[in-house]
Amino acid sequence: MDPRAAAILPQVAMSCEHARALLAVDGAALVRGVTDLDQAVATGRDVLGPRTVRIRPQFEVTPVQIADEAAVVTAQPADERGRKRYRGPMEADQPAHNDGFGFGDYAPDHIFLWCAQPCAIGGASFLVDALRLLTLLSAHDEAFARFAWTVPIDHSMPNFPQPSFEPIARRVHGRVQVRCHPDLAAAPGPDEHSHAPMVQHWMDEVARSRHDGTQFRLAAGDLLCIDNYRILHGRNGYVQPERKVTSIWAWTTEACAVPVGELDIATPDLAALQSAR
Repeated sequence: MDPRAAAILPQVAMSCEHARALLAVDGAALVRGVTDLDQAVATGRDVLGPRTVRIRPQFEVTPVQIADEAAVVTAQPADERGRKRYRGPMEADQPAHNDGFGFGDYAPDHIFLWCAQPCAIGGASFLVDALRLLTLLSAHDEAFARFAWTVPIDHSMPNFPQPSFEPIARRVHGRVQVRCHPDLAAAPGPDEHSHAPMVQHWMDEVARSRHDGTQFRLAAGDLLCIDNYRILHGRNGYVQPERKVTSIWAWTTEACAVPVGELDIATPDLAALQSAR
């Protein structure tokens, strides 16, 4: 099985309606010519259409933002199992991930990445169709397929536990959600050590697809539309500090849960989110 088959290139949409169709089929689309952040948010709302419940900018991916978040994360201790969060500098490659994984059910079901300023060296983007990758792996390994769909694992970040454990893949509100991120772990308990190799296998295959698959560069004015329940994303390291990309998070009527208020990625307050449900 070649994991590169799960790496995808987003097709350029000719309209918001076209982007909506591409999202439904491919899980991603690219809209060009978006001149400012307000237009990016409005375009994202138009792409999602009447299903939109909430859409707003989440954070600006700049060297200052990366450094500030890394400082907060570095100061956090390891958890009781020895897991420690790590957020690398802008020069480091990002692992494949779904945005908002630390918020569990409150993670956005769609995201939009608007590029205001690209960089000339590094910073290439990638997309991994997690559902396609899982399907390819399952065709060759029935035991892993059963594990991925039925065995609850820990999707939380160290020191920020979520209220329940869930499988790698599940069906929610008529959609499939497939997740991966660098803090993924087997659920604690008597089966933790036997389940850990399956979790690591999934993370290794995602990493292979991420590093060996096709990559692309965002240009100024590009808006990358992503189904965050299905598609993993990230970018390569870069060195030019003027690069500027804004992450916009969106929730539709098909989302597991919609948060109230702002979401702090560095220190996610799940108790406050649960009380607002």
